[in-house]
Formats: sequence, structure tokens, C-alpha cells
Amino acid sequence: MSEYTSGYGFPQDVIFDEARARRVLNNKWFFVGTRGDVPEPRNYFNFQMFDDQYFLLHGTDGVVRCMVNRCMHQSARLLKQNTGKCSASIICPNHQWAYNLNDGSLRNAPGFGKDFPISAEGASRGLRQIPVVELSGMIFACLSDDPDYSDMDDIAKIIAPYTDPFAFGKGGYKLAHHHREVVDANWLMVMINNRECCHCTNNHKGLTKLFDPSSFNGAVTPAYKELFDRAVQRWEGLDLAWEEKAFSLNDSVRVARYPMYENYKSITFDGKPASKQLIGRFKDYDPSTLSMWFNPNAWIHFTSDHIATNWVLPLGPENCALYSSWIVHEDAIEGEDYNVEHLTDVWKVTNAEDVGLCRSMTIGAKSAYYRPGPFAQDEQHCKQFCDWYMQHSA
Repeated sequence: MSEYTSGYGFPQDVIFDEARARRVLNNKWFFVGTRGDVPEPRNYFNFQMFDDQYFLLHGTDGVVRCMVNRCMHQSARLLKQNTGKCSASIICPNHQWAYNLNDGSLRNAPGFGKDFPISAEGASRGLRQIPVVELSGMIFACLSDDPDYSDMDDIAKIIAPYTDPFAFGKGGYKLAHHHREVVDANWLMVMINNRECCHCTNNHKGLTKLFDPSSFNGAVTPAYKELFDRAVQRWEGLDLAWEEKAFSLNDSVRVARYPMYENYKSITFDGKPASKQLIGRFKDYDPSTLSMWFNPNAWIHFTSDHIATNWVLPLGPENCALYSSWIVHEDAIEGEDYNVEHLTDVWKVTNAEDVGLCRSMTIGAKSAYYRPGPFAQDEQHCKQFCDWYMQHSA
């Protein structure tokens, strides 16, 4: 095993070590979606990590749960679509075993008799539930049989002042668009790419039309300071929390608010609103984004008219699944209030540009000539992520 040096990238054997990744993801909380992905009772949302498949389900009791997407009879996949709506039960397409929506308990097992579900064997055949915590409408899962909830308690306190204006956890939102793709890149390369933006000026020409590059790379130019100072006055007048919390209060979360150029209404290439329906308590468009980064796998952007979530989970040492959702006001009507292509243009293009970089990084990390490189001062969030990962995967 190569030795890890803080301030440098991961050693090669760490990057491709699936057992190490499993240690982290089997014990730490990770992001798996939002209430906006499953806004109505019986809505479900599938995701996958390694060979295991899971789904979020909005129960008829209003609670969002996470369950393993496998029948307890012969392990067939239960819910095949990425997103959808269940009927009165979760029904296996193989032998029609049926499970209750709210707790995953077995409801009916054709061929086993009507009393089988309440027998000892039947009672043990309910769907496996995964512990979840919902924070301000964002949902985190933990695969441990004995999860530590203290991390989530800390994060809830940190993010609440920032997310309260959106009232995201109280409903009133819907999923406008969801995109997922299997990426031929190591998931740690994706996360390191996300944790810095020194590459943004040269690689994200579209994104830097919205934001001053100083927003991302830590530099403070006079022009950006003036833009930021004006934004702070505006945010304080709107009672919007803005001071950055960069993994200092909890090593799993960073929160920051960034100003866009003032002629922009939302995160769209033309600067026009992404939706005609404002969200939360916003009465007008604010040219800014509230951004959050969660270790080990997510980054999320809140604007005054929509929320964009991005998160990654490993499928193997050299590929991963990248999930993106765009969430709008529940009353927003596609074609009238928003256009999906316009709503999604910035992050779809930016993510595609990053995917190319991450593929290149993965290929390079496999080379016999690979050596971990040092992180620059403006890449300190990469250092933080690597240190965090090594600590929690030991």
C-alpha cells in the first residue's frame, strides 16, 4: 500500500480500492436525493451503488424512506424505472409478491397462502430498509446497522439558517427534470474535480459568463469585491445567510453564497429566469446561488427559482453513476413557466465538460507513471476531501 501524504492527491492503490470505498459508504451518511425527487405520495426514485440497487419512496404517511430494490422471494428487481409512481403496493414483476408502501412489509405472496405474510417466515420477508435522515428536504442514507446520527444533527444546525428561506422540507416543489449517466471515471476523480475550480476559467467558458472566476478560485479582485459587497447588502436586506462555512464546523459540509453578475436572473446561459415561478419566500429574482457541498458525494445549488442537485456514487473502480435533478415550484407548468432545455443548460454543459476531465484523470491515474500531485493553495478543498476520505476509510 502506497503512503498517503496530506496535501497531495490519492495514491494509485487508494483511488481504485473498492474495499476502501465500501468502508466509507457503509458507515458514513451520503446524499441520495431530495423530497423534490419524490414530491407526492407513492413517488419513487431509484439509485445504484456498486451492484446494489435502492429506491426512495414517498409513503402515503408523508415519510420518505429508502429500501433495497430487490424482492425478498427470488431477488428480482422491484421498481425498474428511474423514477415513477407505485400503485397501492410495491409489486414484484416476477411472482407478484406485494409489499406495503409505508414499511416494506410483505402484504401478499401468491402460492404461499393468505396467512403467510403474518407468519414468522413471512414477517421476516419484508423489504430491507436503509436508515435515512431528511435535512431541509435533502435526504441522506447510511448503510450501517448502527448509524451515528450526531453528524446529521450537526449538519442540520449548520445549514438551517441558509435553507430556511426555501422551506424545501415542507413540500411545494416538484421534479422538473432528472438526468443520470454512467460515467467511465473513478468516483474519487469526480469528487476531486468538483472540490476545486482552478480549472473553471479554461474549461467552463459558459459558467464563467455567469460568475466572476474569483467566485471559485479564491482570488479577490477589486471588481469582484465590489460585486460581492453589493450582494451582501442585498442579502442582508433579504435576511439571507451568506457567510461561508467551509468544513470548519463539521468536516462533511461546506456552505457558501455566491453572487452572479447582476444582469443574470438565474443559472441559465442567457441570464433569463429558469422558471417564472419563484420558490420559497423569494418575491423577486436574486442573482446568486446558495451552494452546498457534502462529503462524500454531493454538491447542490439553490437559486430563487429552482434547485439543482448533483451527486455521484461508485459502480466499480473505474466507473460511477452521476445523478442530477432540477426542482421547481410545484405550480410551475412545463412549456409555460419553464422549458427543460433552458432550465438545465448550464449544469448539463458544465457536467459534460467535467466528465471529460474526470475520464482523462482516471486514465492517467491507471498509468505506471502516475504520481500524486500537490494541491495548490486554491485547491484546499481537495486536500480537505482527501484527508476526510483517508480518515474515514482507514
